[in-house]
Amino acid sequence: MTGRSHRSVFFAFSVILGAAIVGWVRPATSILDLYDLSPEAGKKATLPAVLQEISGLATTPDGRLFAHNDERGAVFELDPTTGRVIKSFLVGALGARGDFEGIAIAGVRFFLVTSRGQILEFREGEPASAVQFRVYELGLGSLCEMEGLAVDAEANTLLLPCKNPRRRELEGRLVVLSVPLDSLRLDPRPRISIPLKDLDERGLGKNFHPSSIEVHPETQALILVAAREEAMVELSRDGEILATRELKRRAHP
Repeated sequence: MTGRSHRSVFFAFSVILGAAIVGWVRPATSILDLYDLSPEAGKKATLPAVLQEISGLATTPDGRLFAHNDERGAVFELDPTTGRVIKSFLVGALGARGDFEGIAIAGVRFFLVTSRGQILEFREGEPASAVQFRVYELGLGSLCEMEGLAVDAEANTLLLPCKNPRRRELEGRLVVLSVPLDSLRLDPRPRISIPLKDLDERGLGKNFHPSSIEVHPETQALILVAAREEAMVELSRDGEILATRELKRRAHP
């Protein structure tokens, strides 16, 4: 071993040892830094009139894109390039009724969530079919008005952001609740609970009402968007604020 190689090995060993001693953690970086969020950088697809009130998007493990309507349990597979409807099916014989605010897909399991926190589970349907579904009443509506739904595959849970808190202890905080997929029972401890003043210090103001949540497939970071505040925040898995961005409606209609 040469002296240079020896010094390199010693340096690497010192870094590892130092990390073990002082609990050093590699500095977090933002995945949003890799995306161009300027208006001219994006692609736009015109959706058909039936999706005028589209409320959520989700992809299957094989990369297909699905969307749902706002007030009726109808699910649509879309061509992500053109916005064309490839197929659609109903959740329930006549299409379940509700204020649907998010869709998520875990393997072959499809989920919808209502603003009251009801979770509907079903399977993908054939074109123009109607599928059976099961409703889970988890009492989420007494905690928050819900909007947005995502699957955290690593933790095997559903993630639900709290848009408008209905409990005093949740006020003034950005809260994300979690529901394990194996039990579909609410975890009593919020997955994320961050004082809104921390977002204010990052330039987003004193309010943040999430309307969407996604888990980045590579970094597993949580991305939350607030349509009302025209803003976006990226969080690490343990709730550290990694980045914030403005998404002004005039630039992102």
